[in-house]
This record gives sequence, C-alpha cells and structure tokens, in this order.
Amino acid sequence: MKIVIDANVFVSSFFWGGNPRVVFDRVINGFDELFITDEILNEISDVMLRDKFDLENSKVEEYIKIIEKYAFKIYHDDNVENVSRDIDDNKILKCGLEGNVDFIITGDKDLLVLNEYKNIKIINPKEYLDDLLT
Repeated sequence: MKIVIDANVFVSSFFWGGNPRVVFDRVINGFDELFITDEILNEISDVMLRDKFDLENSKVEEYIKIIEKYAFKIYHDDNVENVSRDIDDNKILKCGLEGNVDFIITGDKDLLVLNEYKNIKIINPKEYLDDLLT
C-alpha cells in the first residue's frame, strides 16, 4: 500500500509503540510505501522538541533521519481545497494527492471526520491494520 502517516502517528510510534508502531514497522519491512514532505517532517520535529518529550535536538534529528530513510519525499507543492476544519492539515492531503496514496493514517479528528479525500481513505492506525486483515 502507498501511505501518508500524519505527525501524530509518528510521535506515538516512537514514544508509545502500539498500532502506530506496527504501521511504521510495515514501512520499515517493505510492506508499505511511505510518502512524506518537508512540511510534515518539520511538524514532527516541532512536536518532538516540545518540553514534555525532553529530547535533545540531536535525538530528534535521528528520528527524522529514520523516517527519511524509508520514505519517498514529495517536493511538489500543489494547493488543495480547504476541506479540513484545520487548514494546517492541507499538507497531509497534498502529500497524499501528490503521492497518489491509498491511505492517510492519522489520529487527527479534523482529518478523520473526512473519511476519504479524492479516493484516499483517511483512517486511524487500528482501522488501517484491521482493513489489511479483511
């Protein structure tokens, strides 16, 4: 499958494991193709640098390099219509369109409420893993 993983899922994957980690492990093991943009990477970095995570810049850079190692980077920056309640989510939708992905995997309620965007399913990590089993 071709997928976009939202920043919140990456953070959960690295810090708490569970279904978000299983999703990223699928990428690492070559079962899924991950697409990402610099905007998404910047968001991941910004979140991980928050005080509550207490991480050094060098550790955050390691996490970003791990993601980049397994991802196809999208550089084209087409605009998308504002369909999410949060316009900051447009970067996720843009990446999905440019990568012609099958799924956007997120925990963001503003994206999840859409269910689908231009034939891209928008689901949480558990739903994604369950969908693969059916």
